[in-house]
Amino acid sequence: MKTFKEITAILLSVSMIASSMVLAGCNDDKNNNGEETSQKESSLNISKPEFTQESSEKIEDIKAISAKPELTNEQLGSIDNFIAQYKKVPSIVLNEEKIDAAAIAKDKKISLIVDNSNYVFTSFVKDQFIQAGRAVGLDPIITDDSDGTVNFYNTALEKLRKEKGMNLALMYGDINKDPLAQNIELAQATGIKILSGGYVGRDMTDHYVDYTIPIDYNLAGKLLADCAISSNKGKVNALALNNSDSMVSTSIYKGFSDEFVTYVSEGYCTVLSGSSIEIGNGLATKIKQALEKDRNLNYIVVLDENMINDALSAVEQSGKRINIIATGGSSSAFLAAENGKIDALVAQSYEWTAYAMMDYVLRVLGDKKLPEIQSVPVRVVNGDTIANEMEKTEYEDIEGFYEICFGANFITGYRKMWGLEVKEESKSEDES
Repeated sequence: MKTFKEITAILLSVSMIASSMVLAGCNDDKNNNGEETSQKESSLNISKPEFTQESSEKIEDIKAISAKPELTNEQLGSIDNFIAQYKKVPSIVLNEEKIDAAAIAKDKKISLIVDNSNYVFTSFVKDQFIQAGRAVGLDPIITDDSDGTVNFYNTALEKLRKEKGMNLALMYGDINKDPLAQNIELAQATGIKILSGGYVGRDMTDHYVDYTIPIDYNLAGKLLADCAISSNKGKVNALALNNSDSMVSTSIYKGFSDEFVTYVSEGYCTVLSGSSIEIGNGLATKIKQALEKDRNLNYIVVLDENMINDALSAVEQSGKRINIIATGGSSSAFLAAENGKIDALVAQSYEWTAYAMMDYVLRVLGDKKLPEIQSVPVRVVNGDTIANEMEKTEYEDIEGFYEICFGANFITGYRKMWGLEVKEESKSEDES
């Protein structure tokens, strides 16, 4: 086992290699707020992983995990049982009150402002949000494909204010609201409700907006840690990849770090944080160099699916066999899992995400009681899962596992809860 001095030397080396990237330990303090609120927040301080003296001390805290006793069979069994809950096709559980979605949507106008449209997940969510809206009689006004710049978002908000009869705007994705505060407040002054979705998770409330859709991104991070812990019986030396521009990635990271500190009996974690600009532009080389600096790493944990290709490329270049555990929902992420390049994928559903967001939008528009958590499940899959289910499928038009991973019963569930007619094919599938 490495001494703290050796680990610190490794981290310093990786920090120098990563240049503008940031290095941190995995046991950041938990969010000290812990409350969910749908009311407007004037400000919110969200900490990101930083390389500081305090961070290196936190690495020492993780090093001290080696003094903990090995996980018992009972503890490992408990972790395995928890993972097992998320290996099957999730069933939709909707405890919220039924609503008359068509009545709520009548004569209402909403807009969707998305983050960088080059992100696969963002693009998919946007398309499915349109479909969900049309199902209830809403035809969302979609911003032009975004380039992710402040100017773009400010222009979109300015156009929004000029749109007659606009009721609500959902800003989806990693959109920093700080430089947009003035235009957000001007839109709110005209009576437009501003929602934030996919930027921060249930554990944090976005600022300047009226509502933050409470999705539990921490769960994905917890499962990422559990998959590594279960596979190696609590002995994990991990390199975690975090997108420093993504609050969702940071939210996933917190779930991962909390679980890591709680259950890893021997090991440590190095967090390599890179900006969106660095993804696909030299990040693979930096990951490869980090792998060469620390030969004891046995896991790469990818906290943002846009980093998956960089991780795969780095491992291939290094020639090293190392376990990769990632989260994502694009077809390429599923393909990597199907080919065995990813040992475990904590999959997210873009379609389910879109329907959950539409449900929240409808409840805001109808002044209904809002849920404390919006149901957006994840599913743990690997190559065997995909092979087995693709072999069983009877649908010839299925292109890949990503189309059947989450089933379709959630669409039936939402339509019933919204008071819409359920299609016959959805009925039979749901009843079966």
